[in-house]
Amino acid sequence: MRYTILGGAKVSRLISEAGISRGSQKVIASVMGLACVFVIVTAIPSGVLLVSAGLVAVIALLTVSVLRITVTIEATDQNLTVRCRPFYSKTIPLQDIVDAAPAPSSSMIEGFGVRYLGQRTWGLLVGGPAIVLETPSRTWLISTPDPEFTAASILAHARK
Repeated sequence: MRYTILGGAKVSRLISEAGISRGSQKVIASVMGLACVFVIVTAIPSGVLLVSAGLVAVIALLTVSVLRITVTIEATDQNLTVRCRPFYSKTIPLQDIVDAAPAPSSSMIEGFGVRYLGQRTWGLLVGGPAIVLETPSRTWLISTPDPEFTAASILAHARK
């Protein structure tokens, strides 16, 4: 576990960190690479190579951003912070946590980034296993490599 130390006191504890798997990274990079090649090849005969080169640069930057997504869960004495880096961060007061449990395996767990899944449910996802975190106002589906440990750790912090 990772702690952030500030003035000699433990400020936050890393409970979980998940990233996109190597296999998924390869698939994403391959598909986006082919898309970039297609854009360039179709731009050459049409005479818009400069504009297409700019589009390819934007696609490449967005692809790198997606490939580097990580989902983290950190706890302090009062709050739980869930992040989908580099795009999103949310702080949840520990007293608002109703329940945390491993998520059932489903296709909803597949996907990447911050997603609204309907019915007050938000996902912070990088594919693979996840937990369901319940608060009075919404439900979170959060990717984690070890759902049982993560759920138990969150509940332990919330019950202090």
